[in-house]
Amino acid sequence: MTTCGIDYGTTNTSVAIIDSRGNPKVLGLDPENDPPTSLPSLVYISSDGEITVGRKAANLFIERNVGREVKLVTEETGMIIHKVSGGEPDKSEFYNPALTDPDKLETISLKTKVDINLPGRLFQSLKTQLKYINYRGTDVFGVNYQIEELVSFVLKKCKEEAEKHLKQKIDIVILGRPVRFSSNEIEEKTAERRLRNAGLIAGFKEVVFFYEPVAASVEYLATESTENQIVMVVDIGGGTCDVCIMKFEPGSTVEERISRSEILSVTGDNVAGDAIDKEIIRKKLFRYFGSQVRYGPHNLPLPKHMLNIVLDWQNLYKMNTEETINWLIGIENFCTQPEAVRALRLLIQKNCGYPLTLSVENAKKQLSFDETSVIDFNYEELKIKEEINRDEFKGIIEDILEKIEGLLVEAEKNAGLTPEKINLVLTTGGTCLIPAIQNMLKNRYGKKKVKSRDTFTAVARGLAIIGKYI
Repeated sequence: MTTCGIDYGTTNTSVAIIDSRGNPKVLGLDPENDPPTSLPSLVYISSDGEITVGRKAANLFIERNVGREVKLVTEETGMIIHKVSGGEPDKSEFYNPALTDPDKLETISLKTKVDINLPGRLFQSLKTQLKYINYRGTDVFGVNYQIEELVSFVLKKCKEEAEKHLKQKIDIVILGRPVRFSSNEIEEKTAERRLRNAGLIAGFKEVVFFYEPVAASVEYLATESTENQIVMVVDIGGGTCDVCIMKFEPGSTVEERISRSEILSVTGDNVAGDAIDKEIIRKKLFRYFGSQVRYGPHNLPLPKHMLNIVLDWQNLYKMNTEETINWLIGIENFCTQPEAVRALRLLIQKNCGYPLTLSVENAKKQLSFDETSVIDFNYEELKIKEEINRDEFKGIIEDILEKIEGLLVEAEKNAGLTPEKINLVLTTGGTCLIPAIQNMLKNRYGKKKVKSRDTFTAVARGLAIIGKYI
């Protein structure tokens, strides 16, 4: 039975197989990425139907979309809804006039704004969207793609590379999943079902799920642990923070050690890298785009949705309407900070939301190695150079740090343990490199106990090992 292990992440994806010597091996997926063993979980669909994944997907989006002219037109969606016309009399909250008067039932055809100059669409963080029941599909240049299909493009790339390396067909995938997609039971089941379907669409005949932090625990157990230990794994990527506590016992073989291991607790939540990026934009960059602006005779602030769209680069182009742009131009000369209103207008008109987000992400990553970094964004008239240091960064993400620490406490409580009883804390996932998170773990468990596993591939290797022994 030949399997592969895939760690499909919100931000990055990796795949591992068992090589001819019986060892886990992570495969190269993206020669344009650093490291090439990590494939950015991005999908780009061009107007002619070409599908691209990984770093090239991001490059194509920037090359073809940034700075272009956006032209929105209103089109019919082909969907209708029924609306009750007129006001409801003050009789009962359950009163519905359509039940007694069919003439009041009005049929409305739904319409949407479409960018007819759109050269292609980029999909990011699809994993976080799996749980949303109403996100059944999206129209891309006249083709309806279910979210499972979009995810399958990334999984299919992993399957192809694994089969190419092993020179044989792979029917079974050991697929990582977060401890908790959602606290809502229906959303939780929806996300897992969709992820399973994505694996089947990618060509696998069987999909076996394992919690991602458990897989990272198994990777350590199989490669290094030979003694009695209680080990905590903290896995923080782009979309989720997952925590696992396991009890390891010695054994003469890897299989024996795995069979004797025991999961004491698992927990997780949707608090990770994407949320951190948005907090940096909100706290450091909103002022460049009008958060302090007051306009008109009544000194009104900019509408909140105008600022919040800066956080949502995928929908930024929808603001590029004649009505919105003319309104922004109109208030530029009647506000306290015309340069900020102009910057917001240019961000929308030039469709620069994604490059702006990348500049924030790069500055955040640099803080894992240097005391200070610079958010450096430069596109035509839009120029931002904003310094950020580690102490300031820690203050910006204080609420997120509290939530992460709350998950640690929850994991300890569920396992019936105190921090002193945990022998080792292993970290994986790019967000775990943040010094404030490392320091929090070291302060809680002791500096010598906290060790880093491979940031992007520990989970995939663990999944491959699990596939070897199931």
